[in-house]
Amino acid sequence: MKKNRFFMSTVVLLSLTLLVGCWDIKEIDKRDIPLIIGIRKESDNQFKVTLYIPRTEKGSKLSRTVTYKGTNVSSILEQLKTNTENALYYKQVRLILIQNNFSKDKADISEMIHFLMKSKEIPSIALLAITDEHIEKMFSSIDEKIDAHATSVIDYFYKGADWAPEITTTRVWEVYRSLFSYTKDIAVPVVNAGKDTLFNFEGSAVLKNGKIIEQISPSENQFVNLFQKLHAKGKVESLGYASIMVENSSLRIKPSKKAGELLVASDLSLKIDVLEKNEGVTNDQIQRDLESLIEKRFYNLFEQAQKNKTDIFGFGQHFRNQIPYNELENWREDYYPKLKVNFQVHVKME
Repeated sequence: MKKNRFFMSTVVLLSLTLLVGCWDIKEIDKRDIPLIIGIRKESDNQFKVTLYIPRTEKGSKLSRTVTYKGTNVSSILEQLKTNTENALYYKQVRLILIQNNFSKDKADISEMIHFLMKSKEIPSIALLAITDEHIEKMFSSIDEKIDAHATSVIDYFYKGADWAPEITTTRVWEVYRSLFSYTKDIAVPVVNAGKDTLFNFEGSAVLKNGKIIEQISPSENQFVNLFQKLHAKGKVESLGYASIMVENSSLRIKPSKKAGELLVASDLSLKIDVLEKNEGVTNDQIQRDLESLIEKRFYNLFEQAQKNKTDIFGFGQHFRNQIPYNELENWREDYYPKLKVNFQVHVKME
């Protein structure tokens, strides 16, 4: 009898161990998984957070949005987890969209980036973007245009090689790193709702230590991508009398320091294909004018960047071994304004 009792007790205890760790698991269809988090700062210094949540149920809308207001973003996200009917799972967030009335405040955006990096739930690889439009209206506009799947929002930033070389993809961890960098600033894409398209890419906001200093156009943003070792393949350029497509590109950067003078020699090689041209226009003319146009654009952008002391090209990265470490923090003030750059473009026909 005792043996039977012992046997039965053992079976019951073993059965209980099988339940440990499973009782509180939430089924996937009982979870809400936000794809985008939108953040807006209100006039009363409170924050409004809107979640864009794709739906998976058949016959339902493609997405739903949930908005809460509070004193800080972290408390709002916790309130949302408490009050939504399903369990909120933030680990699949792919885009943080910040309305620019918030991002113009240096202290606030730095604090926000710190929070996003320290958060154990929001992935640091999530993309960061800025918009000029009201977050809730923008999410509504997205729903009006998406008729296939909600992940089209993320596909916009990842069209693949050769399709949209002007677009920048900037992740939360990259912005966080830039807050502590003496020698490199960062560009964050600016997108607004398109009239007939999902988004309009407006260029990039240049952040220095967490503060927006200037905004550059899509064509100017192309240079930032080139200096980040991204190619310009697929870029279409119009000269008025001719249009071309870049088939291949490469950028060679050679820094030097002589007699205390800093110099960067940059050679951009482009292989192009002429799509169309007016009668009588020669290939030599296209080559010369294209080289001149791109060089002029670069120098205009570089001049403005030096004036604002924003090293969006990361030139300072090339001199980290040539400048004493204790002087690197003075790169933007003492060295960068005096930097000379020799930028040359070499065009070849396909």
